[in-house]
Amino acid sequence: MDAFYQGDVKLASEIRQRVAKWGATTEDRSRLRMSIEDQDQGQGEAGTAADAPEPTTTDLDEELYRLLSE
Repeated sequence: MDAFYQGDVKLASEIRQRVAKWGATTEDRSRLRMSIEDQDQGQGEAGTAADAPEPTTTDLDEELYRLLSE
C-alpha cells in the first residue's frame, strides 16, 4: 500500500486482488457467497442495539475467519 501511494501504480491490480478476497465490493461478496444478516431479527422491542455489547476486534476477526472457512 505504501508503495502504491508513493506513486507505483503498477501495484494497483495486486491491491485490488487482495481486497477482493476479503469481500470489498458487492460483487466480491456474491462471488464468495457471503451474506450480511440483520442481527436484530426476532428480538422484538426488548432487544435493542443499545442493549447489545459492542463486539471486540477479536470477535470480529473470529467471525470473519469462520465465514471465510466455510
